[in-house]
Amino acid sequence: MFDKILSDREERFNTISKLANIHPILVTLKANTPGNDKNRYSSSFLVNQLDQVMYQTFDIIDKNEFKSLDGPYNIYSIKSTSEYKLKSDLIHIEENHPLGRLVDLDLYIYGKMISRNDYDINPRKCLLCDKPAFICMKEKNHSVHEVLSYIDLLIYQYIEESIDDFIDTSILKELNLENKFGLVTPSSNGSHNDMNYDLMKRSKAIIKPYLLDILKLGFLYDDENLYQRARAIGLNAEVEMFKKTDQVNTYKGLIYILGFVLLSIGYVIRHNLAYNDLFVRIKSLAKDVLEDFNKNVQTAGVKSFLQYQITGIRGEVFNGLPTIQKAQKTFLHIDTFKDKNQHQLLLFFMIHSEDTVLLKRAGSLKSYQHFKQMAAQVNPYIDKDIKDFTTYCINHNISIGGSADLFIVFHFLNLFKNFYHHT
Repeated sequence: MFDKILSDREERFNTISKLANIHPILVTLKANTPGNDKNRYSSSFLVNQLDQVMYQTFDIIDKNEFKSLDGPYNIYSIKSTSEYKLKSDLIHIEENHPLGRLVDLDLYIYGKMISRNDYDINPRKCLLCDKPAFICMKEKNHSVHEVLSYIDLLIYQYIEESIDDFIDTSILKELNLENKFGLVTPSSNGSHNDMNYDLMKRSKAIIKPYLLDILKLGFLYDDENLYQRARAIGLNAEVEMFKKTDQVNTYKGLIYILGFVLLSIGYVIRHNLAYNDLFVRIKSLAKDVLEDFNKNVQTAGVKSFLQYQITGIRGEVFNGLPTIQKAQKTFLHIDTFKDKNQHQLLLFFMIHSEDTVLLKRAGSLKSYQHFKQMAAQVNPYIDKDIKDFTTYCINHNISIGGSADLFIVFHFLNLFKNFYHHT
């Protein structure tokens, strides 16, 4: 294996020499991966993450992507007038980006590698100690397992921080939207006499640590009891939520559906899978959730199924989030993060999802369908239509909590997709 890795490494240098005849300034991006498995999940993840940084930092003329036994790598042709500034900027990324220490960004001018030593810059330090990295490599001061474990730790911390921000942003995107068909807004309790804006914000802070625990579970483990372990965390989140909200259900549905998403995200990243494999994983984890309808459980979701065969949020995860996937296709060329498009997106979920909160508030299937039909007639870009329908929903004690949960998850997944950068 090692001979094959060396052969692929030599091939990379040959490729650089060939490209140097076309582009005089080249930069290679490659993950630092000790051991014989240079294609573990971390290698692709690191190259994909730092690829985005490269485009944000430099004027890139061309990019070539390669797969090899020495790991994936990119070669960029860069437009630059200052060799020193270019090298300094690359070093800055290596030393200051959260993942920078885990990659090599090497500069080549007319095929010649420009090292730190060429500018009397101190060599890179070891990941695990203060010695120069090349000394630790030569002396084998750290085991492969130690280094890989530390790489995994840094990657997970980076993922967790990003996901934490995505959860926060997505919940606030829904919560801060005004005139929302009976839902809580910054200026109105909607049709909820037991909720308000501050309570919803406090609830967000309560449930986030549990959601991140589910993410970590999916990242670290892959066993038969994974769903049950995640479910236990979700139930603890519900208990804490109800305790802090005086038994008001603010985000029970969101904990459920986002829990499946986060558990699957951990798995997808760790197994170097494509973004769309996320939905396959959710479907696999949720294969038994419809059995809840056979249990003696008195919830709005179970009652909706027993009376009308509406599966609600359980059906959504059981089928791999089909409504969200449909929304992603429908709004593919629409910037749904812009405020002007938010009502259109929310109405989409009200019309197309099985919202058991709406069904419970409507009181009958006929009334439930009536409100869906009304939603389909609302022009989301006319303020009067939005306000009038919101007033109508509040006057009839209507809320669309299930649609709001899907709205949040939709935004979360869009943020994750742009972050993950793995098709």
